Amino acid sequence: METQATSLQDKIHKLISQYTEDKKKLAKLEKQNETLTEENSQLMTQVENIRRSSSGSAEKVKELEQELADLNKKYQELQDTVSGFENIASEAIEQIDSLLPELDQMEI
Repeated sequence: METQATSLQDKIHKLISQYTEDKKKLAKLEKQNETLTEENSQLMTQVENIRRSSSGSAEKVKELEQELADLNKKYQELQDTVSGFENIASEAIEQIDSLLPELDQMEI
């Protein structure tokens, strides 16, 4: 009977030791879990900030593309206007030339 009591006492001692070790491991894992949860939260915040920044950049790119299209349209309109002025100037020069005799034909 004494052997059984000693054996039972040894088993209880082993269970207590195992419980103590498991409790320490659990505390360590809980702390690690807290750390990882905080890191995860920070990463999610960074991802969200990058996503917002990226969408803002995309909107800015669209605005700049629209502005470029508008400027190209205005440039083409100005080119057309200048071309019209060149035509008017050429016609005016031709009319002036036709009204005035050429200098070579004039006798001094």
